[in-house]
Formats: sequence, structure tokens, C-alpha cells
Amino acid sequence: MTEKRPSDLPTKWKRAPNGEMIAVKVVQSDSETLEYDLLAAFRSNVRRLKRERRERAKDADIAA
Repeated sequence: MTEKRPSDLPTKWKRAPNGEMIAVKVVQSDSETLEYDLLAAFRSNVRRLKRERRERAKDADIAA
């Protein structure tokens, strides 16, 4: 089976409790490629978290 990319998964936009709009990757539990879908969603989340961490570190360096 071919590995899936995060961009292959459908995305829904949801409103977070703080009012911010966030993108959520949709994974179907009955999919034949569930393990690849979960891995793609995980990779997407890790990429987003790393980007946010870098931005916070850069903002902290600028403020210091």
C-alpha cells in the first residue's frame, strides 16, 4: 500500500473554545487504509506543533 500524505486526508474547519478556527484532519474508522490515515494525521499534527513552537521561540527571542 502506498503511504498517504496529510494533504490526502479531508480537512474540516472547526471553531475552538477560544473562538479560533482550526483545521481538523478527518479519519474514517472503517477505512481500509486506517493505519496510513492515522499516520498522515499524526505527521500533520507534529508538523503544526513544531511550526508553532518555532514561532513562539522566535517571538520570545524578539521580546527579550
